Amino acid sequence: MSITDVVNVAGSIGGVANAIGDLFGPGAGSWEASLQKASFGGVPFGVTTARTHAGRRTAVHVYPYRDDVWAEDQGKLPRQFRIHGFLIEDSLVYGGGGVVAQREALISVCETSGPKTLVHPTFGTVQSVVCVGGIEVEERKDLGRVFEFTMTAMVTGERQYPGTEQSTEDAVGEAAEEVREKSLLDLAGEVAEDIRQGAAVVQQAVSTVVGYYQMAVGIVNRVRRVFNAVSNLAGNFGRLFGGGNSGFSGSNRRASRSTSVADALAADVAASAAVVAAGERMQLAAANIADTDAYAVTVRDFVAAVAATAVDPADRISMLSELASFAPASMPSTSPVGQAMASMSEAIAAHLRRSAIAELAEAVTQYQPASQNDAAAVQTTVTEVVDAEILVAGDSGDDASYESLRAVRKSIVADLQARGADLAEIGAFAFAGTMPALALANRIYRDAGRADELVRQVDPVHPAFMPPRFEALSK
Repeated sequence: MSITDVVNVAGSIGGVANAIGDLFGPGAGSWEASLQKASFGGVPFGVTTARTHAGRRTAVHVYPYRDDVWAEDQGKLPRQFRIHGFLIEDSLVYGGGGVVAQREALISVCETSGPKTLVHPTFGTVQSVVCVGGIEVEERKDLGRVFEFTMTAMVTGERQYPGTEQSTEDAVGEAAEEVREKSLLDLAGEVAEDIRQGAAVVQQAVSTVVGYYQMAVGIVNRVRRVFNAVSNLAGNFGRLFGGGNSGFSGSNRRASRSTSVADALAADVAASAAVVAAGERMQLAAANIADTDAYAVTVRDFVAAVAATAVDPADRISMLSELASFAPASMPSTSPVGQAMASMSEAIAAHLRRSAIAELAEAVTQYQPASQNDAAAVQTTVTEVVDAEILVAGDSGDDASYESLRAVRKSIVADLQARGADLAEIGAFAFAGTMPALALANRIYRDAGRADELVRQVDPVHPAFMPPRFEALSK
């Protein structure tokens, strides 16, 4: 076989390889058999040379008076293929037809936006590839019906922009967990010192926990919380309830349509029983207060059980805010044992309050404000509770708890401001006389489906007789 025959057969790098294989005889390796017909965006072509650029992005930091540098890794480089190829008229390998038509097709593919599929002779099929820097086609008289070209193809990904913002809900969760950890550290240090004064100090810890438990049970058994146990039901039982289940964006979960009033009340009874069981475990752990880790677990479980009894997120915030204001009975004494008992009582109470604040912070993220005014009101209520405990921690020298409480306060404010910023404000409305809620919703919001929302906000005697003056969402 002559060299002229090799040129005639060559329609791609695979054709060249096959021709060279004929020259040098049988025994070709797997490399030749694995070569694939090259194409880009469905347009085939031959390949003369192909260069691949890959690796890692690095930023080299050079420092004065140092002989070495630091290469900072910044992720993987996009893989690039620098291809020098050719188009040949009526190729015996890939066909293609007229060379001018092939050129127009290849240029059209490179000029069309969006990623394409590249078939590389050795890499095979590579998805999501774009032509960067354009394509350069060279037509030479001595080559005649062969057009050479050079192009750079780069593997691309999805359209994504890097961001440094963190979810406000995640930030609150992390800050709440930090409060739990730091308050436990402060408690452990105080317990280790006070417990040396004997069994009376341990008994005082149990008494403080019992007082906290009794306060929580009283909160759980309030009529409003039991009444709101059906506030998340579908249909008429739940649709006119207010609170956090019916915010402007309607993000809070409702019970399934198969859930009945009896089911909701049974779940409420079970949740109340869980509070009692968790309280018993907490009291037993307080009797062995030296094991502060085990005690802290029972406190967390108890506070979570109390929060779980509230179906309405607004009730949950109210209950936990009250728990976070727990104060034990004062114990004035000048004896060493009496002072240790008072110190133990204050340390236990502080840990209980801070555990409630951590749960309160997480409850805030589940509350959907109905308006900007509602978000601001909840923010004021919650931050007042946290601020009071920040002062206590600062006065007590609990530095770890102090810093964590400041962080959780900041995260709560950021969360409520972020979620309340796009909500409507409360506006004042005045009409000539009473009108049905359906008519008012259509007139104010151009949406009669928001009539129930109006009823919840205005709380009229009857939805058909709305008062002539009221306050509701402005949009």
